[in-house]
Amino acid sequence: MSDAGPPLDAPASTDFGADISQPPLLVCVVPFRLAGGVLEMGVQRHAQGHSLISAGPMIAESLDTTAHRIVAQALDNRAGYLEQLYTFSPRSGLLRQVVISYLALFREDDVSAPGTSLAPEHGSKPDVVWLPFGEAELHRHFDRTVVEYALVRLRAKFGYTTIAFHLLPSTFTLTELQQAYEAVLGHAVDKRNFRRRMSLSGILADTGEQRRDGSHRPAQLYRFRAGHDPAAYLTPSWAGDA
Repeated sequence: MSDAGPPLDAPASTDFGADISQPPLLVCVVPFRLAGGVLEMGVQRHAQGHSLISAGPMIAESLDTTAHRIVAQALDNRAGYLEQLYTFSPRSGLLRQVVISYLALFREDDVSAPGTSLAPEHGSKPDVVWLPFGEAELHRHFDRTVVEYALVRLRAKFGYTTIAFHLLPSTFTLTELQQAYEAVLGHAVDKRNFRRRMSLSGILADTGEQRRDGSHRPAQLYRFRAGHDPAAYLTPSWAGDA
């Protein structure tokens, strides 16, 4: 008697002789801010070093909601800018994990002072510190990969968006704007060419106000034009419910 095989409507077999359980899912966030013209990154502090702010999603919680939640819990503030970056799949031996990475941006006055611990009194939240970029001792290999990718994405967006808005106060001088670009890009830019480029871009509006820093002459204050809505570069509003 010949073996005709299973009926056409039979469910496909899932027994491939291997463990097909779902790998653990982790949401991992890279928070950046500018402090005194220095690009800083917020990291969790551990006995063995540092790690990125991360946690698994709760039941029925979207990935974007998870990212907003863990950032708010760790830094006592909602990120001014949050963007999903990339999905990584690090592996250690036979164990695999899925890591959903995010970039978060803060203004300096939105969080605590440079280098200070943001740990709560009762230990209900992670012990977070702000460190100059590159000084964190990240002990997880995939953390380093996520950070490198986040910086690449941030640098790229500085070239074609107003994402710098989220690292600067609402009004700023051209010197502060140039310092922000230099801190993120990691190199000096020519002052004259930079100011010419900003002027021709049409993204800045003169507030008509000035500010004096120390003994220097007053500097003109600018803001990003309302027509260049920084929210246009955020995750779409509908994505949080997906």
